[in-house]
Amino acid sequence: MKSFPLVSLLLALAVYSGLMAPSPGRAATVAPPPEVLVRMFAVPGLPAAPELIDWSKLPVYRGQTSLVARGIQNESAFMHHPFIVVHAGRVFALWNDGYIGEDFAGQRVRYATSRDGLAWDPPVDLTGRHPQRRYTACGFWRRGSEMYALAALRDASDGGKTGEDPLLLAFPYEPATGRFGERRVIAREFFAQNIPELTPAGDWLILGKGGTGSWGPMKSARGGVKAIDEWAVRDLPGAGRLEEAEWYVLPNGHLVAHFRTRTPKRLMRMYSVDHGLTWTDPAVTDFPEAGARHHGLRLSNGLYALLVNPNPQGRVPFAIATSKDGLVYDRIANVRAEPTKARWEGRAKSAGYHYMRGYEHGGQLYTIYSVNKEDIEVSVLPLSEFAALYR
Repeated sequence: MKSFPLVSLLLALAVYSGLMAPSPGRAATVAPPPEVLVRMFAVPGLPAAPELIDWSKLPVYRGQTSLVARGIQNESAFMHHPFIVVHAGRVFALWNDGYIGEDFAGQRVRYATSRDGLAWDPPVDLTGRHPQRRYTACGFWRRGSEMYALAALRDASDGGKTGEDPLLLAFPYEPATGRFGERRVIAREFFAQNIPELTPAGDWLILGKGGTGSWGPMKSARGGVKAIDEWAVRDLPGAGRLEEAEWYVLPNGHLVAHFRTRTPKRLMRMYSVDHGLTWTDPAVTDFPEAGARHHGLRLSNGLYALLVNPNPQGRVPFAIATSKDGLVYDRIANVRAEPTKARWEGRAKSAGYHYMRGYEHGGQLYTIYSVNKEDIEVSVLPLSEFAALYR
């Protein structure tokens, strides 16, 4: 990477984060240069080289942790892809589980509810099991006063080709019964990797991929306004290099998207100035990451929170980094850092804290994750814990 003077870098960061407009009353109308996009991890006191960081020695957030569901051998020994939301006065958790390993036939999606995110009711089956295919949890979509639980139905890794389309399904929540209703197909050949969220232009945007394979082109789906099954799907730049997509809105109204990659163990990101219609080519950042899934969101106190496994050597710890501008993360602390060990072997099983997600409500950040891909747990953190990192 060519040199980039510090003064110029700081000026560019100010412009593109919305802290300073390039001219009075106007935000930047072009994407920042790669030299800005690659700079993402700048925590004072930590070595620049990730291999020199003792990740277990980071500060620790104070919160409360609860068990949502515990895996059962030969029934739900694999539990993964968790999501969390607060709706209609209750906390909802969603995940998929399988008999023994990831993506086998019979993998189903279940959910559980709680009044406080700490004491959970027994799990409820959302999808049932398919004898040849697998269901994968794709999160909750809060669309105005409505809420949907989303799930993908695709061919299983051990079930052969069925010839059926990969489907993205929406199950409407019914307040009168406290349950989710009959499924509706809202997209084909699209696997959502982040929940639908509104862009500043007023349309819904999902990042994901096609319904088959893991490293094909990443895609964006824009729409969902006139009808829940009306989407314009297009490929994103960087085919074959990206996976596990997330995006959020910057203070200047632009969008930034993050992705994992396997080599190097760094987050990648791209930038959009037109509400997700077009994106820059992906840039490998300096933010270390274990090759897992992460989640970024803007908190009501103005900070951005990035839920992540920052240790390239594995998925311990589960940490949350914070940023004031959504571009450079300058604080980080651990949510869970104790070593873990899986109880059973299975496809894609490993120790650690996996695929964490967050949802803010009532002055707290509700975080959900799978432990060893066997159990689903929630940690609830006061927002004051994040502000305290800057004192």
